Amino acid sequence: METEKDSTINAESILKLIKMPDLLSIVNALLGFTAIILVLTGVREEAIKNAVVLILAAAVIDGLDGMVARTIECSPIGKYLDSLADMISFGVAPAIVAYALLTNYLGVSYYMYVDVVLAFCGAYVICGLLRLARFDANASSESAQKEERRDFVGFPITGGAIFLAAFMLLAVETHLAPYTCSFILISLMCVLCIVMTSRIRYRNIRDMRIVISLGIIFLTLFIFYICSLPFVYPAVIIVALTAIYIGSPLMRVLR
Repeated sequence: METEKDSTINAESILKLIKMPDLLSIVNALLGFTAIILVLTGVREEAIKNAVVLILAAAVIDGLDGMVARTIECSPIGKYLDSLADMISFGVAPAIVAYALLTNYLGVSYYMYVDVVLAFCGAYVICGLLRLARFDANASSESAQKEERRDFVGFPITGGAIFLAAFMLLAVETHLAPYTCSFILISLMCVLCIVMTSRIRYRNIRDMRIVISLGIIFLTLFIFYICSLPFVYPAVIIVALTAIYIGSPLMRVLR
C-alpha cells in the first residue's frame, strides 16, 4: 500500500528531490567508481596509488556529507543514496583494489591461491553490506536515531575503507615485501569483517577538535601526494589512528 510519503516522492521529479547532501553522496559514489576503473584498466603502481587516494577522498566527502546533512534540509532519498554511495566507495571499491593489488601487482598467486584472495575480498563486501543494512534498519526507529548520536553498533564501513586504503597506499609507497603485504592485508580484511558485523559499540566522532585534526591530516596527505612529496608519514598517522579507533572499545573496558 502506497503511503503519503511514497506518493509525494513519486509525484516529484527526482532532480527536484536532490539536495546539497545528495550531491555530495553522488560525488562520493563517482570517486569510488573511478577508483574501480583505474585498477581495471591497468594494475600499475600509479594506478593503485590513485585508486586508494580516491577512496580516501571519498571518505572525506562522506564526512562532509554528514556535516551538511545535519545543517541543511535532507531529501527523502538522502539516507538511501548515502548508503548506496558508501557501498560503492567503501565496500566494493576497496575490495576490488585489494584484489587487484594482491593478484596482479604483487603476484600473490606465488604465495597463496587466488581463490582464497577472492573469498576474503568477497567476505569484506558482504560484511560491509550487512553493516550498512543493519545501520539503516536501526536508524529507521526513533529510539535508534537518538542512540546513534552517541554511538553505533559495529565498526563503520567508512572507517574500514580508510584503514585498508591507507595501508595499501603505505605498502605500495614503501614497496613492502609481497608476502608480508599479502599476509597483513588479508589479516586486516578478516579483522574488519569481524568488527563490522559485531555488536561492539563505537563512539560517533563528532567532536570538532577531532574532526578538524583529522581533516588537516587528510589534507596534508592529499597535498603531499599531488605535489609528489613523500606522504608516508601522513599515511602512517591515518593507519595508526584508525587502528586505535578499532581498538577503542577494548580500551574503554580496560579502564
